[in-house]
Order: sequence, then structure tokens, then C-alpha cells
Amino acid sequence: MTTPFIGTWRIDVEGSKVWDYANQVWLPEAAGEEIIRIGGDDQVQDYEVLYGDRPVVRMGYTSRFDDPTWVPYSIRGVEGVPEEEINDALLEFQERVRSMVAFKVGGIYGLVRSVFVDERTHYRISRSAETGEAEYSMLRRMEPDGQAYLASVHRVDGVVSRVRRFVRVES
Repeated sequence: MTTPFIGTWRIDVEGSKVWDYANQVWLPEAAGEEIIRIGGDDQVQDYEVLYGDRPVVRMGYTSRFDDPTWVPYSIRGVEGVPEEEINDALLEFQERVRSMVAFKVGGIYGLVRSVFVDERTHYRISRSAETGEAEYSMLRRMEPDGQAYLASVHRVDGVVSRVRRFVRVES
């Protein structure tokens, strides 16, 4: 049996929000476009995201569900800006999306593990590649019709920092 998450997904910006810690309010998602491709089966998740629209940051990982091995969630590349502007573009993007982790091409955004709860429920757990300390957990929950899912990111202090809705893209 394969998981219903396999496929291509596009962010529903209207159904997504980011917590502003300083002002204690929800703000609209500011990354712009986001396309996620999930492959694999109920044993392995092959995950790649095209994150943002100025620039587009290509990130991804492959993990075996419920395996205790931490795998790198790598920044594979940047599209949409000249090579000499990549570092400045990544810094601006990091600030705009309120990421606490720096973006660097070829770098590791974090170490992750994937947990398979049931066909409609997965978790991604992350820790720092540098310190080994916990960073966040993300609950990914498929809607009953299989055409959309919510991903909610929880900081280590329990605060939900992002709620993002993704809709299936038909191929």
C-alpha cells in the first residue's frame, strides 16, 4: 500500500499562516510559491520542496519511516537569481520567511526523521545538524478526500509557529 501523500503539492497561501513571536499575532505566509514533491511508499519518504519565489530554494531529504537514523535535510540549490547574488538573496529570504535556521547552498537545513502514524498522518522531527538539539516537529495530516493536507510546525517550547495548507497538483 502506498501513502496518499505521494504526489505533487502546491501551497494554499490563503490557508497558511506564520506566527509573529514579537507581536504575538498570526501573519500571512510570506514565502510566495511553494511546490512539494513526495515520492516513496509506506516505508520510505522521498521529499523535495521548491520553497519561495524570489529566490526559489530547492531542499530535500530521503528518510525511512520510523528509522532512528537522522538524515540531512539539504539545501540543494537556488533558482531565480544570478549566482553572484545568491548569498544576499538567501539572507533576505531567511528574514522574510522568519526562519531561525540559515539557508546556505550545499548546507544542511537540519537533520530529520519521519514517523508514520497512519496513512493520513505523518510527523517530521528535526534537530540541529550543528548542535544536535531539537528544533521542531511537524505534523502532516491529510484531509479525508486526499486532495489537501495541513502541516503544522511546533517549536520545542510547544508554540505552533506555522500552519500551512497544501493542495494536490494533478499531473
